[in-house]
Amino acid sequence: MDNLEEILVELLCKTYNKIIYHEEKILKDMIGDSLSLKEFHTVDVIYDAMAQKTNTASNIAKALGITQGTLTINIDRLVSKGYVHKVKNENDRRVTYIELTAAGHQIRQKHNIIHKKLVEESIRNLSTSEKVALVNAITKLDI
Repeated sequence: MDNLEEILVELLCKTYNKIIYHEEKILKDMIGDSLSLKEFHTVDVIYDAMAQKTNTASNIAKALGITQGTLTINIDRLVSKGYVHKVKNENDRRVTYIELTAAGHQIRQKHNIIHKKLVEESIRNLSTSEKVALVNAITKLDI
């Protein structure tokens, strides 16, 4: 690995850790400890899946990169907290749809606000050309 790659590894790892730290801090300040960061991201994926009408448990697990068993545990927690509910397919009882409740939609909106705040704070010192360069570089990342 050359020096430039070593610098990138360090910078990307530090950036990722800072983003997670700040996101968790803002979440805690906004809503307390009612949801973990992982649960917030699960709510986001469910929202996106609902918009695409792909909100089956298997599709959501795949989008999150987790097993259906792990998803079931996460969904059951979100159900007990009132953010999500399950709906069985009327034609095929083996298929379960995962949907956000009204509270789930509200929490998702708050999470969007958090993301916008994080981005605004992170890029406030960048010029327009630096922002364009950042967008171009991130777009090319294979993550």
